[in-house]
Amino acid sequence: MAITFEKLKNSHFPLLLKWLMTSHVRAWWDSNIAWTPELIEEKYSQYVKGYKRLNLISGIIEKPMHAYIILKDEKEIGYIQYYNKQDFPSEYGYNASDLPTNLAAIDWYIGEPEYLRLGIGSGALNLFLEKYVFKDFDAVFVDPDAKNIGAIRTYEKADFIQKKTLNGVIWMLKNKT
Repeated sequence: MAITFEKLKNSHFPLLLKWLMTSHVRAWWDSNIAWTPELIEEKYSQYVKGYKRLNLISGIIEKPMHAYIILKDEKEIGYIQYYNKQDFPSEYGYNASDLPTNLAAIDWYIGEPEYLRLGIGSGALNLFLEKYVFKDFDAVFVDPDAKNIGAIRTYEKADFIQKKTLNGVIWMLKNKT
């Protein structure tokens, strides 16, 4: 299994649009957004430049965002991003202050349906963590929906530990070894 990663580029935007519209991704990722090429460009062009901009009450912030395409045998099959968990307020409104301070968060999916349920996910995830995330962070955080059994199993196979369930999401952590 030759898994590699390529930094996100503008030329990947049509793939992101395709993947975000597939039912298996849409069920768990931005399901409330009617994605268009313009919305993809608006959101992900920041990521291509290495940051995410948020408009907060206190003002606009820009924080590092590291976005990649997942490839298997040189075929683009999915998307993965990581960032400093402490840089961004939670989408779910929970307080993350009791989590480790040097903590990355990741979000990802396999977009190509024919690559699902082949055992690729946990291996790709561990490779990505070792190659990129654990160079700068001591732990990594994910918060899958409690109903997303496939994602939870993948994280468990990748040695993530469930910490708590809060508001329908499961906090899972993996420490650098």
